Amino acid sequence: MFKKNLIFSIVFTLSKSTVYLAPLIVAEILSKEDFGILEYALAGLGMVINTLINLGVPSAYPYFKLKNNNIAVDNVFNFHYIWLLGFFIISQVCYYTFNFDLSYFIALNVAFVISNQLYISTQLKTKEKISIAVLFDSGVYVVILLFVVLSYLKIVTPSIQVISNLVQCYAILYVFYAIYQFLKIDFKEFFNNYHSVLAYSFPVLIGSLLIYFLTVSGRILIEFFLNDYELVGIYAFYFRLSAVIVMVHQVINIVFFKKMYQLNPKVLDHYFSICFGGLYIISISAFVVAPYILPYFSEFYETTKNAYKGVYFLLCSQMVFWIATALFSNIIDREKLANKNNKLFVILLITFLFILWMLKSSLSIELFTLIHMIVVFLASLIQIYSLTKKQIFFKKSFLTLTGINLLSLITFLFIL
Repeated sequence: MFKKNLIFSIVFTLSKSTVYLAPLIVAEILSKEDFGILEYALAGLGMVINTLINLGVPSAYPYFKLKNNNIAVDNVFNFHYIWLLGFFIISQVCYYTFNFDLSYFIALNVAFVISNQLYISTQLKTKEKISIAVLFDSGVYVVILLFVVLSYLKIVTPSIQVISNLVQCYAILYVFYAIYQFLKIDFKEFFNNYHSVLAYSFPVLIGSLLIYFLTVSGRILIEFFLNDYELVGIYAFYFRLSAVIVMVHQVINIVFFKKMYQLNPKVLDHYFSICFGGLYIISISAFVVAPYILPYFSEFYETTKNAYKGVYFLLCSQMVFWIATALFSNIIDREKLANKNNKLFVILLITFLFILWMLKSSLSIELFTLIHMIVVFLASLIQIYSLTKKQIFFKKSFLTLTGINLLSLITFLFIL
């Protein structure tokens, strides 16, 4: 057991450090505009497309394998790789035929890569092969880190085009894996079971899209409403910087992934509330310490810290609410409450976009971040409310998240 935990700790530290640090280092290499384009493709449009083409199937896998214990649907899950491969082939043909903007091409390739990473990682977590799952989670960021190394060695020119080429080469590895999975499919079993998988996964797909737009769509919305890739890059930099606590959440999600489909909700509520409070303390502590450390390592931070201090603070708070929505999503999926939850998410999303549209002429990146933080907080409360429909109550989590939101608003409005 000790050896297994040691291996996991080493693998997790290396892979998650790569996920966290690689984009921040790239920000020091590329121009602010090019970094904004990369982030728009990598964590903006690419994530939307990834959610769409995955069809909610990754969430269906643990449901059918753990809660329903159904092994007859394996052929459906194997076929999903072929679906993703079809998307990749079409996107390559369209790009080389119509030669559309590079940012869209990177987004398409990133979507294909992350769809495969997420899908494979989910299967591995379900089988409790945690260390390997962590490696797959960080794949595209290893490619970005490779770009950093090659740039520093002056083997390649530091440009967005080189990153695009590297991501495309990495994507080809998943093409071969899809072919391997295709050879394992029993099509008779596939046609007998794919309806049941899709019936479960489609509501999850809608919920995933809604939760994305409500929680981490900042890059897309800033580009749309403010029309400035440099501001996208600045927002993305501080988003990445504040995401240090997401690594802690990922440990929780990986280690307790299987248990979140099996544990009593009262037990989860207790641990979740402690988790949220502890993560908030860590996040705000990082914000306070940053000005004394980061200027020695980051020119990007040094040149933007004064103008965007408020954005950084709000994002540090928002990360806790984002983590809450991610954890509650597992419970929502487990209890098959996605449809009921989605209706409230739609109302919240429409309200969010309407407010942004009404404020468009006076909208700043700081005002956007303030509104977005409140929206993410409300999204977590909606999930808590939806769970009450099945007599599942997260009272401690509700009180903790509400306290964090009030404290953050008071600090931002009257202290910063």
